[in-house]
Amino acid sequence: MTHQAVEPTTAGPSPHPFTGRERELGALCDDIVSVGLHTLAGQPLPHCRVLLIAGAPGSGRTALAEEFVRRIADRYPGGVLRARLTESGGTPVPGERAARDLLAALARLGTAVSVPPPGADDETVTATLRDALARRGRLVLLLDDVAHADQVLDLAPESRDCLVVAVSAGPLTGVPDVRPCTLGGLDRASAVAMLARYAGSAPRITVDPRGAEVLAERCGDLPAALTLMGGWFGAHPKLSVLDATRALDAVAGAAGSGEQEPPAEAEGEDPAKDEDPSGRPRPGAGHGPSGAYRTSGTAGGHGVVSEDADEDEDDGLEDPDDGDSTDRAGGRTARGDRVDRAARGDHRDFERRTGHTGRTSRADHGSLAGRSGPWVDRDGEDGPAAPPRARTRPPAPLVHTFRLVHDSLATAPARLLRLLALAPAGFVDPQIASALGGCSVSTAHAALDRFVRLGLLRTLGGDRYQVPGCLDPLLRAELAARERPADTLLARARMLERLVRQLQACRAVCEPAGSPARNRMAELPHGLRFTHPAGARAWLETRRPALLAATRTAVTESQGALDTLARRLVSALARAFDAHREPEEAAPELYRLHELVLRVAERGRMPRERAAALLNLGDLDARNDRFEQALVRYRTALDAAREGGDEQAAGRAMESLGACYAELEEWERAADWYGRALEARLAQDRRADQEAAARLHGRIGTVHACAGSWEEALRAWRAAAAAFRRLHDPADHARALAEVARVQQHAERPQEALRTFKQALAVAYRAGEEGLAAALELRTAEAAERVGELRAARRHRAAARRLLGGGEPDTGPGLPLPRGAGRKGHGDPRGPHSHSAEPGGAGPGRAPRGYAAHRERDR
Repeated sequence: MTHQAVEPTTAGPSPHPFTGRERELGALCDDIVSVGLHTLAGQPLPHCRVLLIAGAPGSGRTALAEEFVRRIADRYPGGVLRARLTESGGTPVPGERAARDLLAALARLGTAVSVPPPGADDETVTATLRDALARRGRLVLLLDDVAHADQVLDLAPESRDCLVVAVSAGPLTGVPDVRPCTLGGLDRASAVAMLARYAGSAPRITVDPRGAEVLAERCGDLPAALTLMGGWFGAHPKLSVLDATRALDAVAGAAGSGEQEPPAEAEGEDPAKDEDPSGRPRPGAGHGPSGAYRTSGTAGGHGVVSEDADEDEDDGLEDPDDGDSTDRAGGRTARGDRVDRAARGDHRDFERRTGHTGRTSRADHGSLAGRSGPWVDRDGEDGPAAPPRARTRPPAPLVHTFRLVHDSLATAPARLLRLLALAPAGFVDPQIASALGGCSVSTAHAALDRFVRLGLLRTLGGDRYQVPGCLDPLLRAELAARERPADTLLARARMLERLVRQLQACRAVCEPAGSPARNRMAELPHGLRFTHPAGARAWLETRRPALLAATRTAVTESQGALDTLARRLVSALARAFDAHREPEEAAPELYRLHELVLRVAERGRMPRERAAALLNLGDLDARNDRFEQALVRYRTALDAAREGGDEQAAGRAMESLGACYAELEEWERAADWYGRALEARLAQDRRADQEAAARLHGRIGTVHACAGSWEEALRAWRAAAAAFRRLHDPADHARALAEVARVQQHAERPQEALRTFKQALAVAYRAGEEGLAAALELRTAEAAERVGELRAARRHRAAARRLLGGGEPDTGPGLPLPRGAGRKGHGDPRGPHSHSAEPGGAGPGRAPRGYAAHRERDR
């Protein structure tokens, strides 16, 4: 996954088999305690010791780091935290995101952390992480797949008691006094042992030790290549070690000689149509006629994909051992193409037993070995790889063994394997694989288990799997060369639609029984439902990095083709966070999600969606006291709403501007913007607009009271009380009358204030609001004392005690205001007055600081 935090690790047996590297492990242990040059010079470094494990993809660098950390874990009682700093596809993970994930992991471990507000800059977030790690004490920070030195320096704790283990493809020259451990292949004995372990229990390795050494040498002694070769060898129990070596040599020889064979063409088609001017095949050549996928129910043709892959039915995945299957992508048949007999010697039955040919199509040579096209750099742009962020080419032995395993699969499993390159953050489960491959869940599950046995996937426990990072570029290259862009887009759309449905079910399980959301969830296939909120929350937490990655890739990699699905995924994910996580916990991720929606809206020239995203971002800024930034967001949202003719969003933007100015204690500007919003609401005749108008009268009264303009405040609160009365809302009517009375007290009109309090008390009794009536009884008692009616004051206090069962109510500095009239928490910002495309907006309903102080002084 793009980021992963683990619980404290303890010493003990390794949960995964580990072979060799004893010399490297010993050297790493020595580097922990050895004195660095800076320390000898009397200038110790300000950060902790950094150990670097560098090596080519497939060299086992991550496995070595994990084994090393497991062996030294008992020396670091603070535990082990892990983060992967490069996403699938080669994009470096931003430091702010990695730091927030590590802070969340520290919080789960019981460390008190100060979480930076959403939208905070990278330096603020990383500095907070470094301080939290230093306070945690002795711990290990494992940074996997580091792209550049700045990532390490941003996250390394400023404590000599901690240890950072960095895993990278090359040197980190920007990190001072780093201790490198460069990896090559395994020693030959360990390589043969690893090959034997993955090849199964058959004694084919032991009876031919020299042949096993040659095969390990052909694999470059690389752990990833040995794992793939062992899995392939174990899946072909009738082959000898010599057969396996010749199969691998055939793949390597075909790649090295540039032997090509044009893909099979449909009758009557011109082969030149499948080539670009350089002679290389176009993506999807040889696949048949191209066509766009169908969508339904949305504008622009990008929406819910019509697919019925949820049902557990036959999907047409052939048996991988079926030698008659046809690989349309590569333009070959498993029995039709043959390796040159000179390369095979006298083993004429080799192809019949392996089903592997060794010959490659043009698409094959353009995808992996001998690739002449540009690799995709870490910024996601096509072009030649360039340091320092260039993607490292996979070693040739790893490429050849991957090709051998890939080409041994039948058509449908091989296609599913290639489509796993689209898995978000490399995370796969049967539902994701089913959606990508368009097959049943049970068939996808069986295919994933077979991929694990072949060394193509790693299991994470249960039904969760991970694409190895060293195989990700190979899968992406195969996908680009063998699949048509329309088919790839369709597979991604199916996956996003499946995730949307799962997130909808994740939220629906928290709704009451019999609600529309629960009824819709009951109509989903059984595998997409949740039976209990705890299970849904556990699913959401384990898939959270993958879900966020799916949202990012849907926006960044689809060139706008899946923008509607991306917005639906953002909405479903935000609603699931709202149902299962605390607002403060989900706020940073919601901020990033709304930024993605803003990007989609700007790209698609959608002013309404742009206004909604800006309003949500402004709400999160205002909630975290970044009022100047929120003002910019709200003004821009107002312009976008007017451009799109969205009166509701324009009204909310003006109301939010008024709330921001109230927080800044600029009362005149706040009243002006509230007044503009009120005019917009009064122009409408819906009940929601009438309720909003009543609330706005109260907010205008609040800011006038804070400014000391008592007459204007009285007019506004009286208008609010009249509006709530017309809406038949007695509770808010009573609250508004109470505010009228309080303003009268400040205006030195005590008799009028007492009469108004009694009116409010009568309305509260009629509404049956005992708590409100008790608070009003106390306020009426205070008003009576001010005018000298002591007997009436005692009577009202006694009535308040009766309503509260003999206790004295604690009403704070003042009565609760009418819903949304100026105090944070009243009114639902996601209700009819909010114009959010997604839930989770904070709303503009926070009380201004000045008014709270004003009410406290009054008390």
